[in-house]
Amino acid sequence: MSKNRSGWEAVTTGFAIAAVFGLLYLRGGSWIWIFPAVFAGLLPMMDGFRRVIAAGQQRRAQVAQTQRRPEQMEREVLQIARDRGGVVTPSLVALETSLSIAEAEQVLSDLASRGHAGIEVRADGRIEYEFADFMRRLD
Repeated sequence: MSKNRSGWEAVTTGFAIAAVFGLLYLRGGSWIWIFPAVFAGLLPMMDGFRRVIAAGQQRRAQVAQTQRRPEQMEREVLQIARDRGGVVTPSLVALETSLSIAEAEQVLSDLASRGHAGIEVRADGRIEYEFADFMRRLD
């Protein structure tokens, strides 16, 4: 936010300085006023525009990074289930991936409700999600 604001400050300040020296040039007709108009006004104004644009691009990149698609979260969960022999818990998924425990619980319950995983409650109260496709078979 401060980078964006300082960018706009540079734009307005540069515009004001360029306008003052531009008016002096128009009024007096001397070429000497062109140099301060360019170096003290137009160049800082262009740098301000550059900073404003860069801050906007950075903000959009951060928003895109924080918004994960459900398919990406499911893929992370399925990879952990495959690596762990088909049995996972929400806390294990959260530990092994970039998901929070709440996100892991949500993805696991969604997968279970669609029939891709089974829910097992152990004697100690622990909830495990079992993925039959990834469980090792004893043949």
